[in-house]
Amino acid sequence: MRFSAKVAGAAVLVSMMGVAPALAGHDGCHGRAIECYEKVRLPDVYATQARSVVVRPAYSEVVQTPPVVINQTEKVLVKPGQWHVQRTPAVYGSRAERVLVQEATVTYDHVPAVTRSVERTVVVRPGGVKWEHRRGLFGREKLCKVQTPPVTRTVTEQVVVAPARRVAHQTPAVYRTVNRPVLIQRASVSRVYEAPMYANVVRPVVVRDASRRVVSHPAVVGVVHERVKVRDGGYAWSRSGRGLFGH
Repeated sequence: MRFSAKVAGAAVLVSMMGVAPALAGHDGCHGRAIECYEKVRLPDVYATQARSVVVRPAYSEVVQTPPVVINQTEKVLVKPGQWHVQRTPAVYGSRAERVLVQEATVTYDHVPAVTRSVERTVVVRPGGVKWEHRRGLFGREKLCKVQTPPVTRTVTEQVVVAPARRVAHQTPAVYRTVNRPVLIQRASVSRVYEAPMYANVVRPVVVRDASRRVVSHPAVVGVVHERVKVRDGGYAWSRSGRGLFGH
C-alpha cells in the first residue's frame, strides 16, 4: 500500500512538471532525460481473515460411578482357650562309673648278693728293731741295732658289692567303665492352659454406593484462518533506474 501511494504521488508530480512528453519513451526524447518512470503491474492485495468453526458439537453423556469398596480386616475366634492335663514322663540318663575288676597285687623276687674277689696284703709278722752281734774288721765284737722289715703275704677275699635283697613287683588294679541308668527328672502331672486362637479375616465393606449422573459437554469451537483478496491489482508508474545522464 505504501508503494502504491508513492507511485501515485510520483505520477502526479510528473503531470505538474509538464514532463509527460518526456515519459512517452526514451526513443522519442530529443534531449537528455533527467528522471524517467515506467508503467508496472501491481499484484493483487490479500488479507488473512479468522473464521469460527464448530469442531465438535455440544452433547450430554451419562456417567456411572462404581461403588467404593474397601477390604476390612476383622479378628475372628477360631479356637477358644481351654485347660488340659499334661503328663511329663520321667527322664533317665546314664552315668559312667569306674568298677574294680581285679585288685592290685604285689609279688617278691629274691635277688642274691653280688660279690667280687679282692686281693689284700696281710702282715704275717710285723717288722721291728733287733740287736745283732757282729764282728768288726779286727775281730772285735759289735752290737748293732738292725731294722727288721715286716713279713706280708697276699690274701684273696670275697667282698660283698650288693647284699641280697627282695624286689617287689606290683601289678596295678584292673578297672572298667560301666554305664548305669540314673533318674534325671521325675515324672510329673500338671495343668496347662492353652490360649485361644484367633485369625484375621478380610471382608469387603461398601464405603460409597454406586451413582449415576448426566454430564453436559459444551461445543468445541475452533478458529480457521483464510486468505481473502482485498483488492485487485492494477498498473502504476514506477521510477526507472536511469540517472541524470542516462539516454
